[in-house]
Amino acid sequence: MRAVVTGGGSGGHIYPALAIAKELQNRVPRAELLYVGTNHGLEKDLVPRAGIPFATIHARGLLVRGVRSKVSGVMAAVRGLMDAWRILKRFRPDVVIGTGGYVSGPVGLAASLLHIPLVIQEQNVWPGLTNRSLAKRAYAVFVPFEEARQYFPPQTQVLLAGNPINLPAERLSREAAREALDLDPGIRLLMATGGSQGAEAVNQLMLELLPQVVGDSSLGMIWATGKRYYRQVMAALEARYPDGWDRRRIQVFEYFYQIQTVYQAADLYIGRAGMMTQTDCQAFGVPAVLIPSPHVSEDHQTKNASVVEARGAGLMIPEPAVRDRANEVLALLRDQERTRAMADNMHALFDAGALERIIDTVVEASRAPGRR
Repeated sequence: MRAVVTGGGSGGHIYPALAIAKELQNRVPRAELLYVGTNHGLEKDLVPRAGIPFATIHARGLLVRGVRSKVSGVMAAVRGLMDAWRILKRFRPDVVIGTGGYVSGPVGLAASLLHIPLVIQEQNVWPGLTNRSLAKRAYAVFVPFEEARQYFPPQTQVLLAGNPINLPAERLSREAAREALDLDPGIRLLMATGGSQGAEAVNQLMLELLPQVVGDSSLGMIWATGKRYYRQVMAALEARYPDGWDRRRIQVFEYFYQIQTVYQAADLYIGRAGMMTQTDCQAFGVPAVLIPSPHVSEDHQTKNASVVEARGAGLMIPEPAVRDRANEVLALLRDQERTRAMADNMHALFDAGALERIIDTVVEASRAPGRR
């Protein structure tokens, strides 16, 4: 079996693609894989590190303003389609799997024109433009929530499956996770991250909460500021607390390199509302305070957070309200009964069999009659 996997730009598209690729290799040991991305997206670093052969095409977003930008975007799309066509003709895959991002557009379209089955995996409640556009050409489209089905053409085979992630072979108890992180096992622990670069709104909320956490020995936080904000945040903290703080209760990092351990240690999550982040919360049963980014395409994070909040698994706070609702977040952290119920609701959203069903369909598509 030969398969092309594509998806790029952000980790939200890349990590599920890598999870699918890894599981496909496990299920079909002789599978030959090729990941198609761009030479300027995050995938250029993550995919080779995962040991998967990698090829690039020219691709860029089409949601741009101005006549020149639109013309340039169309030209780039044509060039990307030609690149993708050549790669698929040379590699001759039995199936193409797309997880979204603008790189998936040319690859998915080339697959359709070459009569190669296309399987799409959508991460969000509100599907991205690329996946919506390709859906009618797809063998199947996977969505994480029933609410996403309405956004695809009626003739599309839309299947329900949670977002695929690779989980550790052995789960840690909360106490063991905290021991690994050198944290007090008895505290109520808040984890916060705005991703690799960070999010100003998340950091603002943590700065609001910090004095009360410092002053209450029953509370703690582990906080990743993001690379963009780390020096600024640390300077503010060192000015405010020149004698330092209890590092068994409060830890501040640039980035979480052991993030699955942090999830297993935490009582409450604070961060953006990307669906892959929420999938991690589901997998580890961590209730979430979600601050949707207003800067993402089509405001899809607000739609993601709304679904989780409606199911009693999290709390959504719009960016402008972050400081005003800091006390509400603190009260939630202290409320063990409520967070326990939210944690159960969050874990109930996790689809443990999602990856297996996606791979089943990928294999089925690769064997579909009349595919060439």
